[in-house]
Amino acid sequence: MSIDQSASSPTLETTRRTANYHSSIWDNSFIVSNSPNDEKILVHKDQNLEYLKEEVKRELIAVASNSSEQLKFIDVVQWLGVAYHFEKEIKEALGNTFDDYHDIDEINDDLYDVAL
Repeated sequence: MSIDQSASSPTLETTRRTANYHSSIWDNSFIVSNSPNDEKILVHKDQNLEYLKEEVKRELIAVASNSSEQLKFIDVVQWLGVAYHFEKEIKEALGNTFDDYHDIDEINDDLYDVAL
């Protein structure tokens, strides 16, 4: 006693809607290509980066005489998110500030400086 399933149930046709997406705004002009001009720009940017790193290192040394200013400068460098470039210099500056803090007779009790 076999039952023919095609006869007993109607066939349901599933209709699927199309999305009708718009064409992409990204065309081939956004694909990065390495041209000789790009290499020159990259070298220039690398040189500029190294110059700016040296400038920050010089500024860190220049404010070394004033521990409060040095701590504020280190705070700004960390806040900007570039402190990883200057880990050695910051560690050295903080070590010097800590050593000098115990030798100073007149301690600046500014809460902001103490918090840093």
